[in-house]
Amino acid sequence: MDRRIMVLITVLMVFLLISESIGAGVVVSPTRFEIKQAGTFNGVLTVSNPYTDTIQVKITPKRILKDRMNLLLLDDGIARWIVVENSSFTLRQSERRQVNFRVTVPSNYDYRDAVGALVVTSTPHERKKRGEGTSVILIPATEVIVPVVIGLPGEIRESMSIESFRGPGILLSLMPGRFEYSLRNRGNVYENFTSTLSLKGITGGGSVNSSGGVYPYDIYRDEIKWTPGLLDMGVYSADLTVDYGRYSPQKPLKVTRTLIVIPAWIIVLLVLLFAIYILRGRGVRLPRIRLKIER
Repeated sequence: MDRRIMVLITVLMVFLLISESIGAGVVVSPTRFEIKQAGTFNGVLTVSNPYTDTIQVKITPKRILKDRMNLLLLDDGIARWIVVENSSFTLRQSERRQVNFRVTVPSNYDYRDAVGALVVTSTPHERKKRGEGTSVILIPATEVIVPVVIGLPGEIRESMSIESFRGPGILLSLMPGRFEYSLRNRGNVYENFTSTLSLKGITGGGSVNSSGGVYPYDIYRDEIKWTPGLLDMGVYSADLTVDYGRYSPQKPLKVTRTLIVIPAWIIVLLVLLFAIYILRGRGVRLPRIRLKIER
């Protein structure tokens, strides 16, 4: 078979699979809800199926916990305040459905920021593969996350703490080291922060910055990488400083740890000397290098 025909068939097969995968999604409106008063909030989410496949839709309330390393959808906190009516249904092509939900904010609620979500999961029905055979195309479910944000007026409390700070005890020069830390927001407002990792030693050092944001009573995990230079060696201090304060400057958070930086060239030299010692111990004569200068 002509090579060009084979390429054309391959492209058509890929396009067929992509087109079938596209048909697995949904369109939602609105894409975000904001609640600024206590009591009961009644909302309406419109879910539509613009594609050719019949899909099964399920809507689940969750709490969002997000940091640089993770995106978690949890069942506690604000997720327990959301009740969805008729949370599971089927949509045919071009069909839409309005889904009512209710958010009951407790009277003792004292956050200024909390983020939940309506997670809309759509799963297409199984379809037989076009052409010969009875193979079934398995298309994975897709999810659309609709944030539900609660921000009520009240007393502002800003408070954060460093829960953990971990890093390598020994580093080789030119080899990157990973420093991980976690922050807990003990206040009732969303906090932006900027962290600085400073490395100080006898022969050098450096600093690396990072930034992020953490919701009230949540934990934010971050990772910073630092690579020592060729001449870095000896005992180093790793100082982590976190600056925050959304409404007013707060006292920076600080924590430190120590590590040892070993130059890679020292290891190479020690290995070479050890190899020479072993060879001499076995009576192996090493070749002598002579330089002859001709005039």
